[in-house]
Amino acid sequence: MKTKFSRDILFVVMEKGESFSEDLLTILSMQEMENVGIVQTALGMVKNIDLGYGIYENSKVKYEREIIEKPLELLGLSGFIIKGEKLPLHFHVYLGDNDKRVLGGHLFDCIVVTFIEMSFLLSDMKVERVKKAGLLEMDFR
Repeated sequence: MKTKFSRDILFVVMEKGESFSEDLLTILSMQEMENVGIVQTALGMVKNIDLGYGIYENSKVKYEREIIEKPLELLGLSGFIIKGEKLPLHFHVYLGDNDKRVLGGHLFDCIVVTFIEMSFLLSDMKVERVKKAGLLEMDFR
């Protein structure tokens, strides 16, 4: 993985064979990473995608998860990385297949096929995740 910090933007290139979630945890441990990173853009190609769909019943949450082994294009990503949280990653993704169909959901992890180019807007704002109706929601301190 290559990274470059420029003021309040972090540029990232994840390289072939790398784990998306492991690279993000590495970013969280970097001194330059303040408190929160908000995805601005992301693209590339990934495989072994651990994709989930949230099922919400009363105040209980569970994810229907599926591993998609074949390579798919990473068309877009939204989400946050939050330093110091037990669950610091929260991402939703949309992916394209070779028939130009799109699928998406909650992204737990994936492996980089070619590369992922992405950028984060960085903030020093204090953010915590608090449980609300069974979900972890951002709270601003």
